Amino acid sequence: MVGYEGHRGWINYLAVLPEYQKKGYGRKLVEKAVEELTRLGCLKVNLQVRETNLYVIGFYKHLGFKDDHVTSLGKRLK
Repeated sequence: MVGYEGHRGWINYLAVLPEYQKKGYGRKLVEKAVEELTRLGCLKVNLQVRETNLYVIGFYKHLGFKDDHVTSLGKRLK
């Protein structure tokens, strides 16, 4: 899911089934998301990855994403 609220773009819940990983599908999905956000005038895209998910962090870093050194806070309502 890709969203843009006029200030920042977000990529949420992007996933590729294990049997299709390492075939370029994830990269293509991210590139298409960035392309569409850019078309809308978005200047920055954010995403969140669990800090323990080193494989996915490496994937996004390979695509040019960097650690913004921010803390994400959440509160479960149920």
